[in-house]
Amino acid sequence: MKRNGKILRIILLIIFGIWFTYKQYKTFYNDFFLDGIILLIIAFVGLFILIWTVRKDIKEFKTSRKLISYFPTSIGVLFIITNICLFVYQDSKTNSPSLITGFNDGGFNGFSVDFKTNGNYIMANGSGLGQSYFYGKYSIKDSIITIDKSNIDNCIKTNKLVIRTEQYYLPLDTNSKVGDANYITQIDGKGKEIDKDFRFRVTTDNRNKINK
Repeated sequence: MKRNGKILRIILLIIFGIWFTYKQYKTFYNDFFLDGIILLIIAFVGLFILIWTVRKDIKEFKTSRKLISYFPTSIGVLFIITNICLFVYQDSKTNSPSLITGFNDGGFNGFSVDFKTNGNYIMANGSGLGQSYFYGKYSIKDSIITIDKSNIDNCIKTNKLVIRTEQYYLPLDTNSKVGDANYITQIDGKGKEIDKDFRFRVTTDNRNKINK
């Protein structure tokens, strides 16, 4: 009976450990507005199983005096360490300093770009209900940005972008000029803009700060 209970705890720890790890990994690329709640529920149930396992393993160790008694506990601890390392890695990708950021307001949906100072970029396309994330590397020379992909979510259709200063108007009102603004636009090999209706208005530009 005790052996069956031990096997059950191991199976439950593996199931919830893999489930949480997979869910955390997937939200790095695609998230849904309920994902946070789902992760919290998985973590709560998994933690409850781990505490139950630790108490059972301690009791078994007092009887057998063998370290193998803590094998189920070690599985739970291994999943905790794995998820901490995964979180740290993902956090270093998403929260590193930004060089240039831009946003395309598509109404209900939006598409954002975030070019990091370390040569990585993050692009996100979606809405308040969920987003898809795309990661890669880029290089920048003057106002030309070259990325490592030429097609991203059917919105980015070239690997070359350029930062240009143009007149900025109020949304849906081409007669009300507000002033000049910087835009990130897609260009072909000859420098011609590819999609005039899909561009990013620059929201952060730290190039001067970095170069000082």
